[in-house]
Amino acid sequence: MCPATGTHTNTLYLYVLKPISYRLLPGGYIRSKRIALITDDFAIFQSILEVTKFRSIDTLVLSFSDPIPPDIGSVITSASESDRIVFDPEKIVTFSEDAESTVNAALLKLNGKTGKGQIIIGIDPGKNPGIAVLEDDMVIAIYHTPSREVMGAVRQILENYPPENCIVRIGHGARLVSAQLSNSLLDLGVRVELVDETGTTPAMGRGIHGSEISDIIAAINIARLKGIPAWMQDVEPSIGEIKRIQEKSREHSNGKASIPRDLARKVAKGELTMEEAIQTHERANLIN
Repeated sequence: MCPATGTHTNTLYLYVLKPISYRLLPGGYIRSKRIALITDDFAIFQSILEVTKFRSIDTLVLSFSDPIPPDIGSVITSASESDRIVFDPEKIVTFSEDAESTVNAALLKLNGKTGKGQIIIGIDPGKNPGIAVLEDDMVIAIYHTPSREVMGAVRQILENYPPENCIVRIGHGARLVSAQLSNSLLDLGVRVELVDETGTTPAMGRGIHGSEISDIIAAINIARLKGIPAWMQDVEPSIGEIKRIQEKSREHSNGKASIPRDLARKVAKGELTMEEAIQTHERANLIN
């Protein structure tokens, strides 16, 4: 099961698994099920095809008079046109707020997922956290996003599922990031567990580069580990954490300067990136 090509808006990356439902054809051949697009609404037609083409998702365009082939696993249409389609109603997806979420819903239907099972969101905290969404232990979506955008990504995920079905599991590393995220989710009434993430990051084989893959795999592993119920935590950085950030700022600036404690504290709390803090410090020095 390989992730489809990632789509991105700003710096949020979303990957949804390609269809993995299969059926046995005469002669023993196996063929992946496909999505069908049936609509006379040009705006929906265009937006859905843009998404499926970009993500290399096999999509069959049909008219309302065309027979629906047996290898179709789900159908996308508009709410006003759904009654015109002779197909399993449980497998028909009507266009929602945007093409991305509609295609994601169609993929879930195609793979036999309803969004009503046990939803577990695993998060590997850090500078760029990996996020994995599992339904009944099957990975249905993965993300990779900067730490200050992770709460928005999780909110977006939670909007798609009944809250009583959802558990968010957060790795215990990157203390400040995990504490901030945990506190914010607890404020929303979300069930949160803290997980010992020791050993969740895999060794990367030769030829595999970049932290995105390891962060996402770690998030999947974290989602599959039962943790302990989270509690409201202190997110004030320690003196040692502030000093470490100041040392890193000197490395980032090629030894030119070390950011002051107030900026280092904001970096630690996720209010600024290291680059933003260095730029702020440099601007202040120019003014003075």
